[in-house]
Order: sequence, then C-alpha cells, then structure tokens
Amino acid sequence: MKKLLSLLLVAILLPMTMSALTLEPNQKLLGHYTTDDLTLNGCWGKSLLKGIVPIATDLTPDELALFQGSKIVAFRVGLSLSTQVSRVFVIPVAPNGTLGEETAWSCDVSSQGWNLIELATPYVINLPADYSLRIGFDYEQVGSAKPISAVKVGQIYTTLCYHNNAWKDYGVSIYGNLSLQCIAENDNFPQYILRMRNLTSKANLKLGDDIPFSFQACNLGNDVIAPGAVTYNVTIDGNLVKTISNPQAMGNDYITISDAVSSSELTPGQHTLTITTATLNGEPVDFPISLSAQFNCFEFGFSRQMRLVEQFTSTYCTHCPKGTAALSALSNMRGDIAWVAVHHNMSSGTDIFWTIQCDSIRDFEQVDGYPEGSFDRTIGCDPDNPNSVWTVLSYTDANYGASVFNNFLNSISELPSWATVYVNSTFDPATRKANITINGDLVPNYEDFMGADSKLTVYITEDGLVAPQYNNGTWVNDYVHNNVLRKALGSVKGVALKKTGNTYKNEFTVDIPSTWNADNLNIVAFISRPLGNAVNDIYLTNANKRKLGECDAPTTPGDVDGDGKVNIDDVTALIDMLLNGSTPTDGADVDGDGKVNIDDVTVLIDKLLNGN
Repeated sequence: MKKLLSLLLVAILLPMTMSALTLEPNQKLLGHYTTDDLTLNGCWGKSLLKGIVPIATDLTPDELALFQGSKIVAFRVGLSLSTQVSRVFVIPVAPNGTLGEETAWSCDVSSQGWNLIELATPYVINLPADYSLRIGFDYEQVGSAKPISAVKVGQIYTTLCYHNNAWKDYGVSIYGNLSLQCIAENDNFPQYILRMRNLTSKANLKLGDDIPFSFQACNLGNDVIAPGAVTYNVTIDGNLVKTISNPQAMGNDYITISDAVSSSELTPGQHTLTITTATLNGEPVDFPISLSAQFNCFEFGFSRQMRLVEQFTSTYCTHCPKGTAALSALSNMRGDIAWVAVHHNMSSGTDIFWTIQCDSIRDFEQVDGYPEGSFDRTIGCDPDNPNSVWTVLSYTDANYGASVFNNFLNSISELPSWATVYVNSTFDPATRKANITINGDLVPNYEDFMGADSKLTVYITEDGLVAPQYNNGTWVNDYVHNNVLRKALGSVKGVALKKTGNTYKNEFTVDIPSTWNADNLNIVAFISRPLGNAVNDIYLTNANKRKLGECDAPTTPGDVDGDGKVNIDDVTALIDMLLNGSTPTDGADVDGDGKVNIDDVTVLIDKLLNGN
C-alpha cells in the first residue's frame, strides 16, 4: 500500500499535459515554452510572500525577435492549485536592467490548470532589438500553499517575485519555467530571423594543430530553413579561411554547428576567429551578424612542475579529517601536489591556525563550507557545480576521493605551462630572517597566454603542528596538522612578476616568528591569474614547493644530457633516448607538451639552426 501511495504521489507532482489550445492562423504562442505542460497539485509557493504577489519572467530579445510588431491579445496563466489571479502585466526591460512603463490589465481567474485571459486592449510589441519584456501576473499567496506551476521544458529562465519593493529570485527556476504564455497576433510574421550564439574554441593550441570551433544557430522567423541554405564565412584575423553551412534544418530551436580550421599558416600569439552569416538561399544576407572568439597559438611550453591544492578546513569541522585523508592519498598517488591547508573559524569556535588572509582566500574563491578544496584554481572539479573552483573533499573512501581528484587534474593537463617556477631560499637561525627568491622562464608572448596582470603568489606553510581536531563527533587532542598556511607574502592576490625579457625574478625577505618551527616550513609558489577576478579567471599555469632553505636547480628545455648547455650533443642524446626507450630526462620535453617524442627532436634542431 505504501509503495502504491508513493507512486500516486509522484504521478501527481509530475508535469501533466492539458488539452491543446486552438489558435487562429495569424496567432502564435509567445513564452519560454509553448507546449500545454503544467505541474498540478502543488509545485511552488512561499509563505513569506503572503497576500497579493506579482510574479514574472523576462522574455529575451531572441524570443521577441519574431514578434516585433505583433499584438499580445491574451495571456495564459497556468496554476498548480486554485488561487486568485487578479492582474496580468508587461514591463519593457533595458539591457542594463532599467524597467520601462508597466502596462496592466485586471482579470478574475482562479482555476487549477490553464486560465485564458483575453485583453480588451492589445499590447503592441515595438521594442528596441536588445530589450527584454517582463511578463507576469498577480496571484494570492495563502499560507504555505504552492499554487505556482513551473515545468522543465526547454532552456530554463529565471522567475522573479516582487517583494519589499524589489524584484527577487526566490528559486522557482529549480522547478522549471514559469507556466505563463502570451497569445500574439500578426498577419505577416517574418520568414527569416537568423541568430547565432555561444561560439566556443580552444583558448590555447599548439601551432600547426587544427582549431576546433562550434556555435549555435537558428531561424527565429516563421519558416524552417533547409539544410545547407545558410552559409557562414570563417575568418581568422579578418582573413577568410573557410565557408561552411548549416548541416541540418533550422527552425526556432538552436542547432549546433561544429567544424575546424588549420593554424599552420599562423604566427605564435593571439588571434581572432570570427563566424559571419554570408548567404541565405543563395542570396547575400542583408544584415550580416557575427560572433568572435580569441585564441592563442604557442610554439612550445614548459612541463608542469607541481599542482596547487588549496584545502579549506577547520579544527572545528567534524568531517575535515576525511578531506585530509583523501588529499594524503592523492599526494601518495601523484607526488606532485603542492598542498596548502587554509584554516577557518566556525560558529562553534576559533581555529588556532586561522588568519585574516585565510578568510580573504576563501572569500575570493567563493568557498561556502568545509571541507572543500580547489585544484589549480580551475573550474569544473565538481560536476554538480560546473562554474565553481572548489569541490567537497570529504569521501568515506579516501582512495576513491583521491582517484576523483586525480582524474580532474589529468583532465586539465592537456596544455603545457607558460612559465617555470623555481624556489630558492636561505634561513639564518640567528636573525630568523629568510631570504626567498622565486625565478623562472617565460614563453615568448607570455602575456598573450596569462595576461599583463598575472601574479606570482608565495605561501609559507608549516608541517607537524599538533592541536585538537574535531573528528567524526569526537575531539582528537594530539591530531597532527600539516601544510598549514602561515602567511602569504606580499598579498593573497599575489605580486607582479619582475620580468627581464623572457625571464622573471622576485625576491622576498621575511622574519620567521619564533613560534614557527623553521625545520618544518615550506615555500609554495605559483603563477596565476589574480584573485579578485571572476572564479573562471583565477586559474594558474605552474606551481612549485620546496622546504625552507632548499634551492632549485632549474632545467633548461633542450638540455637533454644535463650539462647546462644546449647544443648538438643534446640532439644526439635525445635521438639515442628515443631509439633505446630509456627514461627521459627533465630537459627532453623540448616543446613542453608533456610528452617526449620525435616532435621534440624537430623543435630542438630548429632552435639550434635558428640560434635560439
């Protein structure tokens, strides 16, 4: 019986299709979706919003394109439960969000299901091409009732409620699009309205490789365009390199068009790929539209030295030891992890390893809990939050968690690094002063890849700190904390690289407090886009970690035999290495693609012949 009741409840809450609406030949439905789907018997409502509540959604410029010059003659309001609807309205919305003059119509409908509201005075859609149109209705929110219907059909758009003199998002969108549609009339709906969006390509690629790209295209007009009827010109830096066409029919729904062009004729550095509408049914397009994307071509790069992992943790976090166990397993698995534990306070107490800098790093990376972590500050590590740089670290099975993190690091390892990071430091026990030098090489056109505002960040961390840790509901008094962030030198946002040609060198002097054990201190250095940018723009290109007092011996790409020079002897050593299958040396990856093969021989010979 319980199973039967559960099945009945699921069926009640699922979207249901009502009887179809009959339209006149000159009428079309205008809305985020135009099917008759509804969610019945309770979908969304909020007891906070008591009384009469305006609720609305914005029709986008693309959705309105077909309807410019049309008249809205009726509204369709879909209700999940019966409630009073007393008004419908429209409001123009400028690109900057400024609201125009509201036009409203009184009504009196309340039925569960679709309610048709005919307008005594139609509304003519005559808006600038980049304007949106907010459409909505006033409903009565009674207690905790859930009278609003939303359905997951098509692309999901935000629904807004007006409360306390402001339009706010109260989460209707997790259920789908608001069940609200308009009926529009036009005796001459246009045949063709070409649109393009979402041009994507590789941001960085090796010179000579193909440049893959894709974009979405549709016809918002009244007709369906046949396959091959639209041509698009593909240009790089203004030069035509290819003409393509739509591979399938195009109607009001966007299709994806994918192709590729060669980069073999390009020079290293930044370039612009542009897609432009050229012809429709064999005739030139009257008003061509374009999309552009920038990309970089590189000749070579450097091998990745280490991968930065920032762990956000707290001594008061009961699940944080699980995150530590997973990262320990990852470190044992890879051997290239520069691990930094960033400690925070919780409502239950103050973490003894907390600093203001810890909070700044957390806030810039938009971390919202513990234990969480970021990997090379790159978005996508959490499949449930694709626009986040952090993911949850607490796995019951530490080895499984480590494999998840390892797979993500491997997935973002396609590109080489644009800089090397060498860490050199000395420590004077008498004065407790540490002198730290971070230096390295930069690829040609470095700023094309990492920007003029990229930063060098240097952390000091400490191992072997014994302090209480809350662990699975129990305090462990002798818990050992490693990789604890003690200080970010200069700023948590990093400092500018001090460049000389294609090299850089930054020096720091820092007083080491007597409470820090110098023997357990580490220097973690990395080059990244600066904190404070959007989270998809704080990624890093390389990192390194050394004990305080250690010095790096940098390896020059091409110095295959490790004698400190690059000459014909290295070509011989590299060829011999490939023929005999021996283990590659650090300098053997000449082109910096993470592999050692015949391409490295070619690049090395070319550089020697050209005096590089």
